[in-house]
Amino acid sequence: MDLLSAMNLFVRVVELESFTRAASEQGVSSSAVSKQIAMLEQHFKARLLHRTTRSLNVTDIGDAVYHQCKRVLDEVSETENLVAGLQGEPRGLLRISCNMTFGQLVLARALPEFMARYPDIQLDLTLDDRMPDMVREGYDLMIRIKGQQLPDSSLVARKLCDLPMFICAAPGYLADKGWPAAPADLARHNCLVFVHAENAHQWQVSEPGAPAELIEVAGDLRANNSVVVREAVLAERGIGNLASFMIAHHVARGEIVPVFPQAAPELLNAYAFYPSREAATLKVARFIEFFEAWLAENMPQCLPEVPVGA
Repeated sequence: MDLLSAMNLFVRVVELESFTRAASEQGVSSSAVSKQIAMLEQHFKARLLHRTTRSLNVTDIGDAVYHQCKRVLDEVSETENLVAGLQGEPRGLLRISCNMTFGQLVLARALPEFMARYPDIQLDLTLDDRMPDMVREGYDLMIRIKGQQLPDSSLVARKLCDLPMFICAAPGYLADKGWPAAPADLARHNCLVFVHAENAHQWQVSEPGAPAELIEVAGDLRANNSVVVREAVLAERGIGNLASFMIAHHVARGEIVPVFPQAAPELLNAYAFYPSREAATLKVARFIEFFEAWLAENMPQCLPEVPVGA
């Protein structure tokens, strides 16, 4: 038995409260996890878990063993980080959680370059628009899109880049339904909503010489993925509010146009979150440094020039 591996599995079973979830996370079968836990119990000569078909409970001894295993694993990780830091090369498994669309369209493009630069790092990436419990779920780093107001949190937040948002539509939709002459006209249009956005139902329009306006919007499509909204915009179903990285290519091809081309875009931000500055590992630091620089070079901050009324 690999004692450290068994200890790690036991810690993850306790934290996730599930053999199945721990097995899925570690890429092994549930039976393999059960076997490792059984061998660990034999090693310690004590029952660590009470498991039924409906529940999983840690025994008093299991709770004490969990905390000690956690300390041992943390010390092993710190030792690895110390050696890696002295050698100047990050290594080990880096677990990242990222928004679905940003991960698919942006992060996925950056990862091959990062992996080529740091071959001793293995990546475990989860794309999910929910907010995970980083510590409980074992993530080293979380990338999320936020507005100017960050939630109260013990996590350290580092801004990676601005994400300009553009109210946009297909030329065919605007030819059929008419261009909004003023922000208030959005109320009579079919506005397609990405429900996970912080500005989901209130779109900001900042036209030159006028104060920024928040417009309540509604329409016949609400989706939990912004790609769905973009495809509906391309299909001339309505107006969307989408980030530049999602539409710049389509704007260049004339398939999408900004509805208020003179307005300043609303800015959201991409942030990297991690548990604490003291606990930040070399692999986390190197990834943040790399990705921030990559975004500065590759992330569009404006749209291609499009004639008004095109």
